[in-house]
Amino acid sequence: MKIRIQRHWKPLLSGLSALAVFLACLFPFRAVLHLHEQQHLFRWTGYYLREQLAAGMAGWWELVVSFVTQFFYYGWLGAAVMALLVVACQAVTWWLLRLCRLRRWWAYVLSFVPAGVLFCEVFIPRQWKDDSLLREAAEYDYLVRAQRWDAILWKSYGQTPETTNAVWCANYALAKKGMLLQRMFDFYQQSPDGLLLDAGRMEPLSLHSMSDIMMDLGLVNNAERMAFDAMVQLPDNHKSGRLCKRLAEANLVNGSHDVARKYLHFLESTLFYGRWARERLRGKPDERLEELKRLRTTSDTLLSYSIGHALERLVADHPDNLMARDYLLAYEMLRLDHERVLNLARRFSRGGHWQAPKSVQECVAGYWMLTHHEGDSLPMPIEKSIYDNTLQFMQIVSQTGDMHHPSLDRPPHNHSYWNYQARAKALLSRKP
Repeated sequence: MKIRIQRHWKPLLSGLSALAVFLACLFPFRAVLHLHEQQHLFRWTGYYLREQLAAGMAGWWELVVSFVTQFFYYGWLGAAVMALLVVACQAVTWWLLRLCRLRRWWAYVLSFVPAGVLFCEVFIPRQWKDDSLLREAAEYDYLVRAQRWDAILWKSYGQTPETTNAVWCANYALAKKGMLLQRMFDFYQQSPDGLLLDAGRMEPLSLHSMSDIMMDLGLVNNAERMAFDAMVQLPDNHKSGRLCKRLAEANLVNGSHDVARKYLHFLESTLFYGRWARERLRGKPDERLEELKRLRTTSDTLLSYSIGHALERLVADHPDNLMARDYLLAYEMLRLDHERVLNLARRFSRGGHWQAPKSVQECVAGYWMLTHHEGDSLPMPIEKSIYDNTLQFMQIVSQTGDMHHPSLDRPPHNHSYWNYQARAKALLSRKP
């Protein structure tokens, strides 16, 4: 066995390096694959080829990069391509060293240096290494695009998010699992900005995931505007398959078929978006887009209306838009409008088809205790355990005069609505 290893140690070392790169790309650096893929778009047309070649060295480089990054659409495929590139780079280096008559064992080890530089300096962007906020935004954006809701919640629960982008991705994951109003205060909440935010206040990368959220809610015009803004901010006038697809989707939902066809024709010559684009060009219906046509509202511009107003219009136009209903209640709770939450809860519970989740009950119970006498009947059904825990919270605050008393940072109060209110008011009091 020892003799066999000594004889084959070179291919074994190359194979191990390829496996290490494959696993690194598939797990810790999966979001890097995603980041590269959505910033380049390779099209299989003669026009695209001539356009890039005419741009000189920059065009040649973009042609090579976009050809490689198109395979990053699937994580396993992108990881395999990167492993092959690293092995090919090492093999070429070893061939050149042999031409220079450097055949010793140390020369073979040295042949891995250019491959390591390719991976560490070219594949992994410098910003990724230097900017923890970019890393977090990219990781959450990838998880949103992959619809890995449990992974988002696990990540957010395990480490307090540093960015607003991470907070709204966690809330989006809760909403997709139907648990936003039940468990939202189990997770870090900072303000109403943790639900929705206007495009003018976002970093470029954050526009991608917020566009997904807006689209899912039925705020199609906002989703389109954010995708367009994100496309404009891509470096060197690059194109993005993800963003082109979003722009095509938005225009199909809004009935702007001529504009949609422009993006669909652009996508039909791509490897992984082409099939979807060709099906839409042939008129094949998309179940998701058909549902969005039903849920959309035409007055969904946050430039003219507040977020609360936009959500209210969504719910008024389509009472069966359950995600918009949950977002509306969550938004009013986060902005500490207790009376508004009570009125909405009463409205939604009419007919007995909806029972207020835990966070809503906590908000209503506490508000009622603060504004009514002890004997007054509750305005809506409140579970006994929720009522008792909220009453205990109020009693501790009343007795100590401290909304940050240490006992309130332990179960069952540490993940309650009123614990969030105490932190939110403290933050507001610090603002100039």
